[in-house]
Amino acid sequence: MIPLNIDLPKTHRLVQLSPDLYWGRLPLPFRLNHINLYIIDTNNGWVIIDAGIYGDQTRDYWRTLLGGFLSEKPIDKIIITHHHVDHIGFASELAQMTGANCYTSAAEKEHGQFLFNLSARDFSELLASHYTRYGLPEAEIVLGRNDSDRYRRFVPELPDFKEFSETNEINGCNSQWQCRLDSGHSSGQISFMNAAESLFLPTDFLLPRISPNISADMRNTDKDVLGDYLIYLKEMSNLSPAIKIYPGHDWPFKNGNDRAQALINHHNQRLELLLSEAKLRPISTSDGIDILFNRRFESHELFFASGESRAHLTHLMHQEKLEKTTEMQNGNEVDIFIA
Repeated sequence: MIPLNIDLPKTHRLVQLSPDLYWGRLPLPFRLNHINLYIIDTNNGWVIIDAGIYGDQTRDYWRTLLGGFLSEKPIDKIIITHHHVDHIGFASELAQMTGANCYTSAAEKEHGQFLFNLSARDFSELLASHYTRYGLPEAEIVLGRNDSDRYRRFVPELPDFKEFSETNEINGCNSQWQCRLDSGHSSGQISFMNAAESLFLPTDFLLPRISPNISADMRNTDKDVLGDYLIYLKEMSNLSPAIKIYPGHDWPFKNGNDRAQALINHHNQRLELLLSEAKLRPISTSDGIDILFNRRFESHELFFASGESRAHLTHLMHQEKLEKTTEMQNGNEVDIFIA
């Protein structure tokens, strides 16, 4: 995708995208080193969409904005689009700083609370048990067992969320933003469409440069999350190419319909890689990592790579192209997929 001719937000600054819409950028301590946040101007005050990851840089960012440009009006509400740490991590402290209520969808609230409420021991054992069922080597299972604070170190507290659903909308001073909920990259991500001005905030579900991570749900690894995402992408492939898309990462773009189709093609190619190999031999999720990525990963990215491998194998199972069985490997019961 070709970026729209819009300057990126500078540190502690916002870029105005339309009469009511502003764009900011927050740093992340990962290879993907930023998220985009959006602020809508309403008659009741500012509506903040996503809070960023927990940490000193995020705190400094919000203190600067709240003491500067955003001081002109109260914060009306904070909407967290989904439960991933880079979007939800600072929500509780931002609510305390502003006195505003936090909102998210029922599905995202439930998923976030599930992860947050796991003790360090329970989280590490759950992750290690998944890695064992995936057939990962012992050294990588140990990485999972030692990754006990993966969620809580970036989300030290959750706010008392109020529910936001597709019956809700944001009424800007001169605009109207309709909410939609989708499953795939997360359980019930909130996004917003401004049909009158042909503006779309798809958060992480439609990105211009990278494919959103589609990982198996830790609560049920047999849930077909990729199937949900492909349904979303099929709908997005019918978007008007003129709609301006302001995503959760990278830069604004048009031709979202073409991007959606490219992502469909990307996942279909990955599914075909796995299916072709499974026709030659039974494969595990660990085998899928090698097939899809042709490399192994350290702790942070192993979580996403293994989840993505399992999500694709699960989709093939739901399509009845693969069958899941189990076998013993090194004394452990491992899920195996056969054509």
